[in-house]
Amino acid sequence: MSTKSVDATARAGRSRLPWLQNILLDWDKTQLLVSFIVLGLIALSPLFISSPYYLGIVVLTTLYMFTGISWNIVAGFAGRLLIAHIIFLAVGAYTTIVLYNTFGVSPWIGIPLSGLTAAFLGLIVAFITLRYGLKMDYFALFTIATMVAMKALFLKWDFVGGAVGMGLSLSDPGWQKMIFANKQPYLYIALVLAVVGVIIQYAIYRSKMGKYFMAIREDEAAAAALGVNTSLYSTLALLIGSAMAGIGGGFYVMYVTFVEPPQVFDLGLNVEIIMAAPIIGGLGSLAGPVLGSLLNKPLVEFIRGFLSGGRSGTTLIVYGAFLILAILFMPRGVTGLLHTLYLKLRRRLAPVQTEEA
Repeated sequence: MSTKSVDATARAGRSRLPWLQNILLDWDKTQLLVSFIVLGLIALSPLFISSPYYLGIVVLTTLYMFTGISWNIVAGFAGRLLIAHIIFLAVGAYTTIVLYNTFGVSPWIGIPLSGLTAAFLGLIVAFITLRYGLKMDYFALFTIATMVAMKALFLKWDFVGGAVGMGLSLSDPGWQKMIFANKQPYLYIALVLAVVGVIIQYAIYRSKMGKYFMAIREDEAAAAALGVNTSLYSTLALLIGSAMAGIGGGFYVMYVTFVEPPQVFDLGLNVEIIMAAPIIGGLGSLAGPVLGSLLNKPLVEFIRGFLSGGRSGTTLIVYGAFLILAILFMPRGVTGLLHTLYLKLRRRLAPVQTEEA
């Protein structure tokens, strides 16, 4: 290769380097890049995974990313201690299946409507808690009480199937009904949701609204003193998170094809599908729900399939022990560990950027 060719290659390499540095020197953009790399690898997973069982785990892992983001916006960004976030997923699931079974509404329409229904419930929760000044632990207890009351209501409500629940007919599968004979179409739908969720979360985090959310999280009284409408922005966080959870619930019921009150109004499922991923990944971080889900769901299935040995309660004991250890030894989650590595990498890149400037 001639000297001119080498120089041209070097110049091309240097021209691309600032673009990469622009991402790696910004922690928020780095987290966004990591999230998209993970989602890209998940998109390629059907090339390497042929087992329907393992592909099903990938589908649920991807859905958990989306639902985890919905809780991360409320609890991680705005600091609302919304323990029973599962109520919004449950309402979304019931809305989609009732519209489909009773009124023949396509799930492609029913799932967005599920988001609106869940957002309306979120508005009711926000109104009541703000009206009576319920914050922190009282807010958390109110959401748990709401979940218990809704479970009792749905168990007695024949219109939504009562204690028997509601199931989907699996005849005539196809895109129109969002019922498929294999797992791959579900995976790609879940991927679209996850990508949209990552983008929404990033846009909120970088926006003025996101800064207001975090100001409320850090010190609500100080934020109010500085002119932030804390009631408005707390409500907005709850509306966005509940709407996303409702949409996730709509897809969830189309995937599992069945819903009943004990299944979706349950704190165990609430921890597994919504809370664990952001906590393991790093609550309040951008990559937390994605990285946490990548660890959480496969781990749950490994414990359930290989460690429990069919013994009742073993899965919950082992999984609970794992969560305790994760909280004790990774208080900032997986993203916190990555941030430490990122700072080391940034110190290496910063001098290079200074020389080029």
